[in-house]
Formats: sequence, C-alpha cells, structure tokens
Amino acid sequence: MPTFEPLSILFWLVAWIGHAVIWVAVLNHLYGRRITKVFLKPWRLFTGVFILGFSLLLIGLDELGPYPRAVYTAICYAMFAVFMSITLYRNLRPKAKALLGEHTETQNLWPKFGEQLFGGGHWSWLAKLPGNQIFRIDFTELTLKVPKLPAAWDGLTIHMLSDFHFHGTPTQIWYEAILDRMAEWGTPDVVAIVGDVVDTDEHHAWIEPLLGKLKWKEAGFAILGNHEVHHHPEQVRSELAKLGFTILSNTWKTATIRGVEFVALGNEMPWFFPAPDLSDAPKEPFRFCLSHCPDQFYWGEARGVNLMLCGHVHGGQVRFPVIGPIFVPSVYSRRFDCGVYERGEMVMVAGRGLSGKEPLRFRCNPQVLRITLKAA
Repeated sequence: MPTFEPLSILFWLVAWIGHAVIWVAVLNHLYGRRITKVFLKPWRLFTGVFILGFSLLLIGLDELGPYPRAVYTAICYAMFAVFMSITLYRNLRPKAKALLGEHTETQNLWPKFGEQLFGGGHWSWLAKLPGNQIFRIDFTELTLKVPKLPAAWDGLTIHMLSDFHFHGTPTQIWYEAILDRMAEWGTPDVVAIVGDVVDTDEHHAWIEPLLGKLKWKEAGFAILGNHEVHHHPEQVRSELAKLGFTILSNTWKTATIRGVEFVALGNEMPWFFPAPDLSDAPKEPFRFCLSHCPDQFYWGEARGVNLMLCGHVHGGQVRFPVIGPIFVPSVYSRRFDCGVYERGEMVMVAGRGLSGKEPLRFRCNPQVLRITLKAA
C-alpha cells in the first residue's frame, strides 16, 4: 500500500464532512421556512442520498474538467473548518448571564409502563429502536435573571411545554405521567404552551383530557406551531381557549399579572401570517413573547421583547458527543438548538419539547420546564 493512502483517506474524509455540512445546512434552512411538505420530504431523502454519494459526485465533477472538482473540494475543506470552529465555540462559550440556576431530574417511564407507551403512531417502529431515549423525560428547573422584570414578578413561576405532537406515539399514558409529575412542582403562576400540539386530525380528541389537567394562578397563554397548519388550526385554538388559555397567535394583548400590566404577544411565523404588528403596543411595559420557532430571536430583540419562550427544534433530537445536533429545522442550523440565550435586554429560552412526528431521541431527552424569574 502506498504511504500516501492514509493521508488521502483523511483528506477525503475531511472533504466529505464539509460536503455533508453544506447540504445539511441547506436542509436545515429549508425546514426553517414556510415550505410545503410535498417538497421537503423528497428533498430530505435527496439530501441523504447526495451526502452518501460524495465519491460519485467527485467522479462526475472530474468529467467536467480539472477545475470543478478542485473548486468544490476546496469549498468542502472550508466548510469543514467553519463547522469545527463553530463546534469549538459552542463547547467553550460561557453560559448565559441570565441563567442563575439549572436543575434537571430525569425519569425513565419505560420500566413502569413498558409497551403501553408505544401506541399506533405512523412512525411507532422508531420508538422500538435500541438506544432510543424518547421515554426518558427531563424535568428541568431554570432560574432566570431577566432585565426590566417588574419587582412584583420576582419569584414568578412559569411552566413551559412545547411540541406535544399528539399522533399516537407516545400514548396518552406518557403525557398523563408527565403532567402528573409536573403537578408535584405545585401550581405555577403562568402556563405557556408554545405550539405543535397535534399531528393528526383525530388527535384533537387528546387536547381536552390531557391539557385540561394544566392549572395556573395568574394566566395561561398558548400559540400554535407549524404542525397545526394542516390540522385545522382554528379548531385547535378554539379547544385551547375552552380550557381557559389566552390564545396569542400573531397578536399582542395587554394583560395583568400580580397587579402589573404588561404586553403578551405571540409569534407563529413563518407558518402563520402576518407577523405581529407592535406599532400601537405600549412601549414601556414588560414584553413577554411566545414564539414557536427560536429563529425569531432577532425579531424579538428588535421589538423590545424582554422574555421569549420557544420550542420547535427539539434540541435536534439526535445529539452526538462534542458535536451536538446535526439536523436542526432552523435557518440558523445549530445556533438556537436548546437552552438559554440573551442579547441586549432580551432573554430567550428554547426548550427541547416533549415529542416529535418521528419518535426518535438520542442524547436529547424530551423536556418540560419550570422557570422561576428573578429581577435583575
């Protein structure tokens, strides 16, 4: 074997990773846009095949002359360097200053309920794959220092839930167990539902018996996500309203908690239009926003939002050691995959959600959040 072969293999591997980074980034970006599933599903399949067919692509480029392969390979090397630089930054960046404390208790519901959790969802076979962690739930408690928080809100508690994806797998038993465990935290001041409640028309029937268990002292707010677009969104809004939730949609409202008036707003962009118009909203009160997608981070910062709660990206669902997630349905890819983010006077929390249309989790447990606010 020639001595240069191992080096050639290494260069090929680096180029292949860069090639994969390019096309996964394109896939992520498209999934963060308002694009029909009719296009996205075959594009996802194409992306997987195209990434695996890297060697065939290089052979095809050779047929075009000496330069196309060299140019594309150089681009791949550059993308590998970008990917590794971002990965290094992600691992070394300090935690958000707003995050004063974090505690997570993980419960594995499989030993107690076993096969009762599988159900009959379209992708239920994924739940049976070895190593799948969809039945391990993280109960995460965050303490956040939020700029401009009203003094009367010091100690305010929020239970945040997102991405239920009711479609049969997991079964109702799974959600009931989670909601019962959340009740042990005590009744929060606020409950926030951040979209993607249902994934089929027939699973509207789960909304009342499950989400009707949620109680609050001050207010319950809800918005929808991209998965409701095809499953009668107005009906979902109506069913949540019957349970007492204030439906924010793409609007803003003045509300009062602990005697303090503030602006509550929803952002269901880019799947529901138009975007919230805040031109007539009071400028001084605290602005509290539910946004299904964390891609609205910069939108919120530009409009004086103080606290934004998001879901949608599920933490990537599959996270690798050191690297983290690969497929994240966001125009920013991994930037806002999960956790606490801050910029200026805004704090954003991106939760990992409870489920997904494809019930697959690896190193990325489902999550519910109890957030306690502290005045800055």
